[in-house]
Amino acid sequence: MTILLIGLTGGLYRFELDASDGLRPVLSGVQPMAFAMDPSEPARAYCATYNRGLWRSEDAGETWLPVGTPQGFFDWPTGGAIEPRETTFVSVDPAPQADGRHAVWVGTEPSRIYRSTDHGDTFELVSALDLPSRTNWSFPPRPRTHHVQCIAHTCDGCMHLAIEAGAMIRSRDSGRTFMDRLPDSPVDAHVLLTHPLAPLRLYAALGDALLRAGRSFAESPDGGDTWIYFGKGLEAAPYLYGVAIHPTNPEDIRVAASPSPQRAHARGGSSIFRREADLWVEDAERFPCDRSLIPVLATHAEQPGSWFALSNLGVFSKEPTAKAWARLTGLEDWRDMHPTALAALNF
Repeated sequence: MTILLIGLTGGLYRFELDASDGLRPVLSGVQPMAFAMDPSEPARAYCATYNRGLWRSEDAGETWLPVGTPQGFFDWPTGGAIEPRETTFVSVDPAPQADGRHAVWVGTEPSRIYRSTDHGDTFELVSALDLPSRTNWSFPPRPRTHHVQCIAHTCDGCMHLAIEAGAMIRSRDSGRTFMDRLPDSPVDAHVLLTHPLAPLRLYAALGDALLRAGRSFAESPDGGDTWIYFGKGLEAAPYLYGVAIHPTNPEDIRVAASPSPQRAHARGGSSIFRREADLWVEDAERFPCDRSLIPVLATHAEQPGSWFALSNLGVFSKEPTAKAWARLTGLEDWRDMHPTALAALNF
């Protein structure tokens, strides 16, 4: 059974693709920011929410319980807790620990990084990210603060963090210390991904092109030592806020693009592009570009070649042999919500 976990600003939804009535809300009044799956337990999933901390599911998103924040909502934080309720990203380390468990990492607003070694029951503050460039980190809608936007893990044991709009930083010692941003590295990464078939490669969808033309998308072939920027074909839609990569082909990439942050997040007007060598080509047939807020993109490891896009107008898919996108599901209520997170899994 293929299941989509759907995050919008108004709640968390679960959709069973093979069921006629498979769409239903599972957490209302929360704002999901990211999903992560446990490699050793296919049914275990984590959801970072901006306003209600971290949640865990043991049944592929059917039910959820809060974890990592055992204190009462109005109480002082206790030991083993994630202090901020604003959890902005969650990831699961692909490499297991000595006991076979996979560490869970959570980023917050303000920018801090926490780790759990017991499936999220308890957390420790690993780093407050006090780096020299921190004084320049500023998220435009809330300029007095900043947050961890993404966490990515490469095969060399390095952990990479994107601070929106601030820096790309990395740690080689499990988060105990971080190296500050390099001079030519991305500043405003919205999505940061790795790929199992390209062990040291990093992919980043950026807002940097608003300040430096051509910097819509970046890749690092060497674990963040150097960065290459790709913007050809995106001149009319330089602002990226989504990226997905084919599970078995690290060269097959889709991005979600918009002319500006205002069009992307408020007015509508977003499209989807695929990469062909160093050129981006629009790939949005039958996707409602003019009316859609910028979509979140995803792929399915068990169905290589299937693409998914979540916007305020619904969930869309494009199958491997299809030329156009097709609408799978959606609700009228979604039109007033912003898409935030999307994940596909089998159960």
